[in-house]
Amino acid sequence: MYNETINALSLSFPCIVAVVGCGGKTSLIKHVAEGFHGKKVLISPTTKAFPMNVKNADCRGLLNPETGKLEAIPEHELADLVPKYDVVLLEADGSRSLPCKGWRADEPVIPEFCTHTIGVVTLNALGNETDLAYVHNLPQFLALTGLCKGDEITLQALQTMVCAPGGMFKNSAGSRIILLNQVESQSTSIIANEFLKLIKKSHPGVFTKLLFGSIYQDTWQGV
Repeated sequence: MYNETINALSLSFPCIVAVVGCGGKTSLIKHVAEGFHGKKVLISPTTKAFPMNVKNADCRGLLNPETGKLEAIPEHELADLVPKYDVVLLEADGSRSLPCKGWRADEPVIPEFCTHTIGVVTLNALGNETDLAYVHNLPQFLALTGLCKGDEITLQALQTMVCAPGGMFKNSAGSRIILLNQVESQSTSIIANEFLKLIKKSHPGVFTKLLFGSIYQDTWQGV
């Protein structure tokens, strides 16, 4: 019996999942890896990430002793590793724990052989000012959304961050899934539901699943 997050995502094995975005990528990868108990699971970054200690998973990468982070295994070597595992979870993006991001030309780093791309989103920046306290890669975020520094971060700006050609799903491979995380109250659930309905209506057929809920609570609703 897998956890509710795996069930909501409809993940089966074998699968190769790239996780991108802001607001819980590491938590999602750990939670999914732990839920696939009894399966062979690989966790690896395609950019840079701190090692994850997950009991039933192999966490592999090239350790940088100066930063303590794992750096990406060359893609051809990763491709050779993949068939040895039932589930491969790739942390394919970095946001420095901030709720918004703009993407550089070389981001996110998603191998073409991925079966799923999951974009993690949060509403934690909504209503706050567009500045370095909330946004990673601020110049790119401003160019992407059309906002100016100091402007209010709106639902429209978040939708653009997620859905624009140069946004969160740039370079994606396989099925595209939006996971709106940290929705843990009734008031936030209402906003999250309307937000995802708007994306579903304005981008029909682009995303195979649009979910809101909480990794921490392991509860999800689809739209």
